[in-house]
Amino acid sequence: MNGRKKILFCMVMWIWTYGFLLIQEVHSKNSQEDEQWIRVGIGAFKDGFYDIAEKQFFNFIKIYPKHDKVYEIYYLLGRTLFMRGRLKEAKDLFLKVMNEAKTFENMEDTLLSLSEVEIKLGNREEASKLLHMLVKRFPKFDQIDYSYYLLGLTELGLNRLTAAEATFKKISQDPKQNDLLQFSKFWLGILSFKQRQYETAIHYFQPLWENPKSISPEYIKYAVFWLGEAYLRLGRYPEARLYYKTFHDRYKMDSLLPEVIWRLGFCEYQSGNVQNALETFHLFKNQFKESPLLFYTHYLLGKILMMRGDHLSSIKELNSILNSSQENTWGGAALLTLYWNYLQLGEDDGVNRTFQRLQRSNQFEEEKVFLQWLSAEMYFSGGEISESLPYYFNILNTKFRERALLQIGKGNFFENKFREAITNLDILLLEYPTSPYLEESLFLKGECLFQLGNVAPALEAYEFILRHHGNPRWQLFALMQLASLHIIQKDYEKAENAFRKVLDDFPNHPLFYQAALQLGNLSFIQKNIVGAVPYYSIVLKGNVLELFGEAYFALGEAFFQQGRYDKALSSFETAMQYVKETSSWFFLTQLEIGNLKRRGGKYEEAKKSYLTIINQTKDEEIKNAASELLNRMSSR
Repeated sequence: MNGRKKILFCMVMWIWTYGFLLIQEVHSKNSQEDEQWIRVGIGAFKDGFYDIAEKQFFNFIKIYPKHDKVYEIYYLLGRTLFMRGRLKEAKDLFLKVMNEAKTFENMEDTLLSLSEVEIKLGNREEASKLLHMLVKRFPKFDQIDYSYYLLGLTELGLNRLTAAEATFKKISQDPKQNDLLQFSKFWLGILSFKQRQYETAIHYFQPLWENPKSISPEYIKYAVFWLGEAYLRLGRYPEARLYYKTFHDRYKMDSLLPEVIWRLGFCEYQSGNVQNALETFHLFKNQFKESPLLFYTHYLLGKILMMRGDHLSSIKELNSILNSSQENTWGGAALLTLYWNYLQLGEDDGVNRTFQRLQRSNQFEEEKVFLQWLSAEMYFSGGEISESLPYYFNILNTKFRERALLQIGKGNFFENKFREAITNLDILLLEYPTSPYLEESLFLKGECLFQLGNVAPALEAYEFILRHHGNPRWQLFALMQLASLHIIQKDYEKAENAFRKVLDDFPNHPLFYQAALQLGNLSFIQKNIVGAVPYYSIVLKGNVLELFGEAYFALGEAFFQQGRYDKALSSFETAMQYVKETSSWFFLTQLEIGNLKRRGGKYEEAKKSYLTIINQTKDEEIKNAASELLNRMSSR
């Protein structure tokens, strides 16, 4: 019995031992097989055999769905599908890893891969969220700089320029990341350009151009182009031309070449090299007939030819725009230039035809308004005030309203419609309290008020100009008019103060001498003969010859009052050299000369002066005075 038990125990032990060994052998075999699947898949992926890698990873997941490395394989399969361009399938796998494997040790790689998929699919907003999550959760990620670079590009694509700039600047200065660093500088240059920081853009692009080995040739090419663009926007046309010429010579087959050739012509035009510009634009229009810049080229050629006086050739270029069946934005500008051509040629029919063509157009509202303004200004500057006013009224509800109100007010003033002038000037002052025409409007209003006999409000207008401390020219005019009104009111002290301020503040202006003359006259009126003479002397030291006649006359009067008759006669005779023979000063001076000759007993010479007045003047008061004096002298 005991023997049987021993035999049974031995059999059980043998079966258990054999079973255990069998299980271990199977487990060992399975472990070798799953690792083999992974190794083959990873090897195929690294070697670029993505179809083989896909099969390996797919089969592994199918055979070992509960394997502890299954999410790593999901990730690798996602990368494989990404490389094969199957983006939506890759996205699903990356999302599966994110949502189901919260503790996946390569989560940062998954986030980066998923963001790359979203970028490829055009989902920039989603990519931005993922990349922001990545850089926040994994700041020590070994691809953190690349993540910042992708985030910068994504923000740029979303037109969040400030955020993009800040992100690119977070890329480390580590020499190991030099490629990313240089790429980021390129994009920082683009960002600066888009934000109109052209000097900063040049700061980023210039080193790339000067050290071409630091970045790929494609980026160097675009750096050259954008350097030209930055200098062009800065108005530094010679520098811009240099970079465009470099691009033209190095990249003759590039798709940007038409743009570059056109810009070369534009730089020549802006630099004043008109002949080179003409040649370049002619070359451009002949070579690139389908270019969107073709109409602009015709316009510039028309403008250049017009400036050179070749109006017929200019008209031909402009008609290439106007007669085209294609819609374009240059028709309005072409019509304006055509208008100028006909104007220069003196072809009134062409001028009127072009004006009407533009006004009848359903387009070019801005150009229509401009031509209305231009016509108004032309008529006004030519003295045709009545003809100009309708054009000004037509542009009252446009961007020219402020100017139109001023000109309408000024036109009414010139036509002696003082109340209408004040109405328009008051509207201007009300609507545009900081207008650059403020002082001029107030001055005109003051003149209108004076003409209407409203002296006190006129004085207020001139005083407001002085308090405003604006344009010195209008300050000067206001002082002169203010002084003149004070003279009318016989407030000589205030008049003197105003004229003296002119002498103090405007010593180099011609009105300085007019103010000195008036100060002399004021002194004379107030019987201060001695005080008057220095002011008249100031006038005679100047070069304003039209004042000399009045100044010498006034000196003659002063000397006469002092009983210095020889000096008085000398001054009156000198005055005759400067006064016009038809002016009242001429006859007044003749009268005083006659009086002094009569006083000196030179009756024939006195008679000659009186007869000159009687025979020539239309001033009845002076004529009567001369006749009476002649009669007195004859009765002796």
